[in-house]
Formats: sequence, structure tokens, C-alpha cells
Amino acid sequence: MIRHIFKTSTWHPTELEWLRAANTLSQPERERICQFMYKRDAKQSMAGRLLMRSCFTQLSGEPPESFHLSRDESGKPFIVNPPASLASLSFNVSHAGDYAAFAASTSAKIGVDVMKIELRRNTTVQQFFGHMKKQFTDFEWQNIRSAPTERGKLANFYRHWCLKESYVKAIGTGLKFGLQRIQFDLGALEDGICTSTTVSVDEVVDLDWKFEEILVDNHFVAVAVGDGKFSDENSVSIELLGFNDLAVSEDTLGDKFYFVNFNEKKECP
Repeated sequence: MIRHIFKTSTWHPTELEWLRAANTLSQPERERICQFMYKRDAKQSMAGRLLMRSCFTQLSGEPPESFHLSRDESGKPFIVNPPASLASLSFNVSHAGDYAAFAASTSAKIGVDVMKIELRRNTTVQQFFGHMKKQFTDFEWQNIRSAPTERGKLANFYRHWCLKESYVKAIGTGLKFGLQRIQFDLGALEDGICTSTTVSVDEVVDLDWKFEEILVDNHFVAVAVGDGKFSDENSVSIELLGFNDLAVSEDTLGDKFYFVNFNEKKECP
């Protein structure tokens, strides 16, 4: 199984990097990234697409720009007419805060989510929780609120949310799946890693799903691994990639205005 993250907040792409990255993508993808108002969001979207293509190239040997991507009804990306080596590949990408995260497997359903532990502006923890009341079961809210500090409660919240997102992305329904139908019983985080969390769906524990949780720089990363086809790996790790680790086009996009458009944006609100 492949698990990769890319720290977008510390990536300040040069013109050459941005144009090589852009040349790796299809025209619709480039246009979508160009529409973002802030550099932060454009970088996250670009990094997610490059992480996907790097995996496809690693497993198939085909150049990263050769893959055509589309999305299903739930918004989950898939490869149009994949080569035989990628026919059984399940993959997912997420980005939030400082990171883009990617996970893939040829033997199991996969969903990934990353969330930064932070509070929205001009609100308190309790106000924030009030807006999200219907997203968790009473049991989960009890666990979320059990932390002795506000910071701990917020961390518990994002850990639960990250797990739910990873699961519904793996099953391919998105958030239209009733989130109160899903209940997580959290395992213990040891050195920022947990593999003992379990999920119940409609009050029945589903042992066909395994969850890998990793705490990275104040971000939770959750990988949902489904159908009981679990890896034999004894440990969980996630590899941090830099731009030079990614598979990108050797050629640059001919339209240099594409970098100008990006470079004139503010980093974030």
C-alpha cells in the first residue's frame, strides 16, 4: 500500500517547477487550478494531482501526463481506460491545512483524509461544536468532550471527522451517507499512530475495515482500508515527498502566463 504526503505550505514553486507541473495535467485540470483565488489552494490542488500521477507512473511505468482522470458521481477520481497494471487500483487524495495526502492499494478499497487541528476564526469550541451536532453519535460526542482541555476536545473532534471522511470516501458515497450511521470507537494513539480504531455501521461493528491514523505536525491523517484485504505490514508509516520526488513532465507548459497568474495571487486570505 502506498501512503504519501506533500507539505504544500513550504512549497514555493519556481516558474520552472510550476510550468513542468502544469504540463503534466490535462487542460481542464489546469483551468480548474487557475481559478483558485489563493496560492495555498492552487498548490494543494496541484500537489494532489501530482501525487496521484506519481503513483500511477510508479506502478505502471507510463509517463505521468499520459493518464486521463475523471470523477464518479460522488466526486471520487478514477483513471479513464487504465492500463492493466492499474485496473485494480483503488486510490484517494485529500488536502487541508499544510498538507496534501494520498493513499492507494491494488488489493483493498482505500479512502484518505487529512485535517488540521484548528479553530475557525471568530468562534469558540462550543459554538463550533454546536454547528456540527448532527454529524456524530452521542457516544462519539461523549468521547470528543471527554478531553480535559478545549484543545484536546478540538483534537478529538478532528480525529473523528477525519475517520468519517476517510470511510465515506472509501465506500464511494461521499458525505451523503448518513454520518450518524457510522460510529467510531477510538483506539489509543501511540507515538502519533493508531491502528486499533473500529467502526460500527448501523450499530454493528464492521471488522472488514481497518483504519490507520497518523498524527503529523498538528494534522490527523486517516486511511480507511476496506474489504478485509489488509496488508501484512507490521507497521504504519507515511512518506513525506518533495517536489523532486514527484513524477512530472520533463517539458514545461508553453504558456508562461500560467505561472504569472499563479504568482500574482496572495498566499492565503
